[in-house]
Amino acid sequence: MSTPTFSIDVGNSSIGVVAWEGDAPRLVRHADPEAATAGLHGDIAIIAVSKARLARLLIALPAESRPHVLERPPAGLGAPELLATAGADRVAAALALGRGPAIAVDAGTAATVELVDAKGRYLGGFIAPGPAAAAAGLAEATARLPRLDGAPAPLTPGGETRAALAAGTWGLAVGGLDRLVELARKALGSDAVRVVATGGWSAAWLRDSRITGVELDELLVHRGILRWAAAG
Repeated sequence: MSTPTFSIDVGNSSIGVVAWEGDAPRLVRHADPEAATAGLHGDIAIIAVSKARLARLLIALPAESRPHVLERPPAGLGAPELLATAGADRVAAALALGRGPAIAVDAGTAATVELVDAKGRYLGGFIAPGPAAAAAGLAEATARLPRLDGAPAPLTPGGETRAALAAGTWGLAVGGLDRLVELARKALGSDAVRVVATGGWSAAWLRDSRITGVELDELLVHRGILRWAAAG
């Protein structure tokens, strides 16, 4: 397909939309599919990890738009059996990296760490719960702990329960993601590996992280969507 006018990433907790018209693409996040379709037109490249939210979005799209749902990864990106189980957001992040060795970190509802080798081949990676998902799971699994939203918190011991829980949840997210990036670097055989972070809590992670030299790119997944659409 031609260069899309818009790219859409239908996630579990939000829908990201980028308009590629003009010189300054900007990411806008929406809570629901219907709101995400306002003003859309032309060719629209879409990836989704939620089939139900994707179905709602497709129904709500303006009649004059031309949606293209990207599902089959481009040939040569990696082993077919590996890509067959990878979510579309993970595939797009790997595509955006191009030739590596490189690592993509997507800090969202799930925290994903993707590896690409020197030839641009996807090698897989790690999937872990983000802080909001971890906080929700802990509240479900315990009788007395409150459910928090997983927001960044001071990494100091908390006195009362909510403060201790907030610090512990955030500290686990930051430290756990740091460790996964370290393991990814080791798997790629070098510390001199490009690391690019994206996602809703990526900037907050970097403020508290021990990992250095990380690039922030909120459009990373959407750049991958463009490459995917061009390869289709």
